[in-house]
Amino acid sequence: MLAWRKVPRADGYEIARSTEKNGEYQIIKKISNRKTLRYTDRKAVAGKRYYYKVRAFKKSSYGIRFGKYSKAMANAVAKKTDWEITQYGDPLGLQMMFYTLQDYYGHLVVVDGGWPGNAEKVKEIIYEKGGHVSAWFLTHPHEDHIGAFCELYGNLGNIRVDKVYAVNMASPQLCMANAPWDSVAAYQRFRAMKIPQLRYVCRGDILKVGKLKIEILSAYEKKIDKISSDLLNDGSMVFKVYGKEESMLFCADAGKSVSDYLKNKYREKLKSDYLQMGHHGNGGLKKGFYKLVDPDVAFFDAPGWLMENRDGKYTTPQNRKWMEQMGSKIVSFGTAPNTVTLK
Repeated sequence: MLAWRKVPRADGYEIARSTEKNGEYQIIKKISNRKTLRYTDRKAVAGKRYYYKVRAFKKSSYGIRFGKYSKAMANAVAKKTDWEITQYGDPLGLQMMFYTLQDYYGHLVVVDGGWPGNAEKVKEIIYEKGGHVSAWFLTHPHEDHIGAFCELYGNLGNIRVDKVYAVNMASPQLCMANAPWDSVAAYQRFRAMKIPQLRYVCRGDILKVGKLKIEILSAYEKKIDKISSDLLNDGSMVFKVYGKEESMLFCADAGKSVSDYLKNKYREKLKSDYLQMGHHGNGGLKKGFYKLVDPDVAFFDAPGWLMENRDGKYTTPQNRKWMEQMGSKIVSFGTAPNTVTLK
């Protein structure tokens, strides 16, 4: 069943359907009752995936005027090629970043993990998902991203980790010279660890986990030195994951300094169905970058105080407003864990 929000002053709605998200859509239903905000497609074939778009219309003496179509909505058919992507929040109300991606066959990808204090929860979730991590991505060496990994790695128990992917960041000395206000304690701890499964990624790398394709769009390199005064954040691993039909873009803590660089280099490639907002949705990337991504769902790795700007010094509400104006659904730690299906 489809459901949509009421459009003010609309006289009715038109529904179009396709078997491909970006394919050709055919109109299947015209609803002339402005109060009807639901529709069940009784002609759909059981077990087959369909995509739907809805647009409002208004009658006038000049004819019928149509609004813009909504973003595509899929029915709830699960396929063996789908990946379940979950965002987790911090129980103490801190900002951090932790995601899992898992497919029907049990391939498990972990992204970051959060603070050292999140380690036991990360461990518990990995056990719940089978205890075997196919790939663990560490986007950059800040404690709210790699702290749990550093805490866990020497105490994994029966957890098996095949690969660890990280960024070969600038030296701690250069990072501190570049941003004296920052901390490199977690970074230094990570550098001192012996991790046989570790591989450093570079821009342009393409990795595979099961049938999931992962493309590295950015990672620290000399170019970042020239355009950034915040190397630990702007040197983050920015990567895109591709399912069979959909994609999600992870921006880690990349910020405004790399926004134009990424936009100019990957203009056509940035469009994604799902988006992890840069730098928890505070500061982060520019509006023009996000307009190119134009996601159905925008993930803010942020608790309530950051989403609401309770301290009066954060730009999260403005970034949220941008994404809502684009038609993106907003999710944050207030409703975590938040899960989408990457088709």
